[in-house]
Amino acid sequence: MMLKPATALAAAALALTTFSGLAFAHSSATGIVKQRMGLMEEIAESMKQVGSMIRGQTDFDAETVRAAAARMADHAGRMTDMFPRNSTSGPSEALPAIWEDWDGFAGLAGELEAKAVTLSQAAENAQGVDEIRPHFAELGRTCAACHEDFRKAD
Repeated sequence: MMLKPATALAAAALALTTFSGLAFAHSSATGIVKQRMGLMEEIAESMKQVGSMIRGQTDFDAETVRAAAARMADHAGRMTDMFPRNSTSGPSEALPAIWEDWDGFAGLAGELEAKAVTLSQAAENAQGVDEIRPHFAELGRTCAACHEDFRKAD
């Protein structure tokens, strides 16, 4: 799936809004489902931090971008461990398609990790948002692609 940068940023913003509204619904989750929801919420929080800089709502801080992207890369690297077969009990947004197309899901998790690493590396020497914007947009497109295929629609 290839989205335009503005569309990718809009998709990332939608994902962030969705994640922030799910905190209450997730309170009854347990076990691995609760763990992965926490992981996803941390990714959403990292996206919010960087997204606020991209939108000019907060000042650019390369170290904050680098740290947020490194957190996302770490979480993406653990993503497949958070989805053992048929772990859909409770308030889970995971679709059965995750396990039906495991290679596709795992591929997107790997892509997320790689794009987060690239964003982190770009932030190391960046002087402003223009240098990280395309990397953030790519990351947002990966999030949106995974949500489109593997997450229940709200």
